[in-house]
Amino acid sequence: PQRGLCPRLPRQAPHSAEMADDADKPHFMLDPSQTFMVWNAVVSDTAKPFIIPIAGLIVGTIMMQIKSVADVGKLVLYFGAQSFMNIYMGWVMRTSVTLPAGYPLHGEYEGQKLEENLTGCPAGFALTALQQVVSFLVFMCFFAGAYFTPYRYTPKKLNSGFEVFCVVIFGCVFALNIALNNFSLGYISIAVNLIIRSCLPLTTFLSQQGLAVFGLYPFKPCNPKEIGLMCIGVICAGVFTMARILGSTEKGHSSSNMILGVFMCIASLLCGSLNLALAGVLGETKLNVYDTVAYMAIPATLFLLPIAMFVQKPVPGQWGKVFGQDTMSDWQILVHVWSVNKTTMVWLVLSGVFSFMYNIIQFSIVHTLSPSATAFGGNFNKAALIFLTLLLPFLRVHELPGPPYIQVIWGAVIINICAFSYYSYLQ
Repeated sequence: PQRGLCPRLPRQAPHSAEMADDADKPHFMLDPSQTFMVWNAVVSDTAKPFIIPIAGLIVGTIMMQIKSVADVGKLVLYFGAQSFMNIYMGWVMRTSVTLPAGYPLHGEYEGQKLEENLTGCPAGFALTALQQVVSFLVFMCFFAGAYFTPYRYTPKKLNSGFEVFCVVIFGCVFALNIALNNFSLGYISIAVNLIIRSCLPLTTFLSQQGLAVFGLYPFKPCNPKEIGLMCIGVICAGVFTMARILGSTEKGHSSSNMILGVFMCIASLLCGSLNLALAGVLGETKLNVYDTVAYMAIPATLFLLPIAMFVQKPVPGQWGKVFGQDTMSDWQILVHVWSVNKTTMVWLVLSGVFSFMYNIIQFSIVHTLSPSATAFGGNFNKAALIFLTLLLPFLRVHELPGPPYIQVIWGAVIINICAFSYYSYLQ
């Protein structure tokens, strides 16, 4: 008989077999407690760090179209571009998954499996050379595409051997600065990298005074207040870094690789200072971002290639365990990465495209704002990204250390930012 014609009977308690059958039937109910889990599933751990920078890029672009808030929009766009590039490079160099946990090991560890994810691609010099090549290729595509149009671009002509010399020097020092910074990101967190690089004013001042001793640069006046602020900022950066290293060591992480990363970041900082000081010694070459790529990419690549090919360095994390070598050159690292995960190589190539786009955004914004606004924007971007790294778990490589280190870290970063911000105000 049809179900609709059957008399309604009293509901009986289901038998255990029926309950088992019901358990196997699909249920289409959404538990509100699972909303956060759904969010995590939709927004992957890889995408989360880029939400804020991309939001900054979108909001800044929109604000720039409104005349009354156009200048503020430029600063917001500058923050989005700078934070995106910093986070992306930190992700590529240190946190992106190259090999997942459970990957079977070979050689000395035959029969064992990778206990943790193998992350990043610690090949800073090779990556920087690759970025220069990719940037040059992107520029050539732009140059060729615009050649027969009204937007045809002609690079600035170098009129003397001295200008060629300036370009080569600037190219090599600039490339070394970026390469050492990329190298450090394979060993230390973004927060440690940024707080060390916030010390640029003092190292630049010392570089200029050192060149002045040899008559290559005019002596800068020594303002006690400014020097005191710079020294306070540098001391706080050192305290922050030491607290981070000691806190990581207490949690069982190796400190030797972090110390190497810190030294490389300091070396990058010194190269950046030398680059600024050499600008005063060698003269202003008046090159824009397109000229810089056109003239400096090839010398910089040639300068970095021998270092990437032949210089051996200790590898972080489980790289030595996976590939059976405690030290490797950047070239060897790239060969190994290509053999196990070609997607990681795609991220490396994309970094060259993003680097070219970032330089264009930076050049366009910096040259349309006042020097004080640019300095404020740069300091604000560093401060904001350091705070975001400390506050947001998905921007961290490791968990923050417990007391007393975490209190020292917060105190040091706040005083550091206040000191250098006030210094920029005085400038």
